Amino acid sequence: MTDNRALLDMDEFPRVFRHQVAAATDLVALGLTSSTIRDRCRRGGPWQRLEPGLVLLADTPPSRVQRIQAALTVAGPAAIVSGLDALALLGAAQGGLDAPVHLLVPPHRQPGLVDGVYFERTTRPPTPLFRHGFPVAPLARAVIDTCRRATSSDHVRTLLTEAVKRGAIGPATLREELDQAGKRGTALTRRVLAELDDGVRSVAQGWAKRLVQMSGLAPPRWDAPITSPTGAYVATADAWWEGVGLAWEINSYAFDLSPADYAATLDRAARLTTSGIVVVHTPPLRLRDNPSEVADLLRAAYEQAANRPKPQLTAA
Repeated sequence: MTDNRALLDMDEFPRVFRHQVAAATDLVALGLTSSTIRDRCRRGGPWQRLEPGLVLLADTPPSRVQRIQAALTVAGPAAIVSGLDALALLGAAQGGLDAPVHLLVPPHRQPGLVDGVYFERTTRPPTPLFRHGFPVAPLARAVIDTCRRATSSDHVRTLLTEAVKRGAIGPATLREELDQAGKRGTALTRRVLAELDDGVRSVAQGWAKRLVQMSGLAPPRWDAPITSPTGAYVATADAWWEGVGLAWEINSYAFDLSPADYAATLDRAARLTTSGIVVVHTPPLRLRDNPSEVADLLRAAYEQAANRPKPQLTAA
């Protein structure tokens, strides 16, 4: 087919293709000849070849967005953006995007080598989100995929901390995603995530201790294992006022723990309640955002507990 029979005017081609990235076969399908494509991609020409069979319809260096589009064009329709580029598209990127473009592709797909692109074949592709027209891995997958390829503990710690700090994701969700990723390349991330998980719990307990001081109540026992008159273990309360039989639970499932952790938390609360203990449940973020309301609730619960017979329970 000759150029004068092209379906588009030559100047229209860059507007047709997303981010000005086109497969050569698509250009031919629209009416250009192979020789015309070759001429326009010569040194000093208006176009350039990014990879064999892939054309950038501009004469400027490709942007990061154009590199992503080029990688997706090569990988095929089932590819999903992950890693740092996914974090950037989700509004959660840290640092410069100097790593290769990271794409998740089906296990049977074998895209050719593309400079600056890492193709990861996966048997568990996530359901993509769409950001700026790109299929993007959800935040947990993007964070873990980025961490698995990181070599610096500081970089991993920053990625995980920011993901949790923004309130968009909890440590348990990250831990579950990490467990599904297998063991390869996850040792550093597992260690840092365990440290972070401990830190999150410590932060919540710090808020709780400051709130007790503000409330004017007597200091409780913290992390108190409560036993029955026979010495049988009942449960461990986050905070325990033995003089009145009041327990305070900082509901850790608000930090998005796994279903097993959530079930254990509910089971512990049920054992405390059925033993006759007055129990106050508080989500961790409420400690931070509404401490005066929580203090009022604690004082009222303390008074309620003090005005009824105290259960025969003690802290070991």
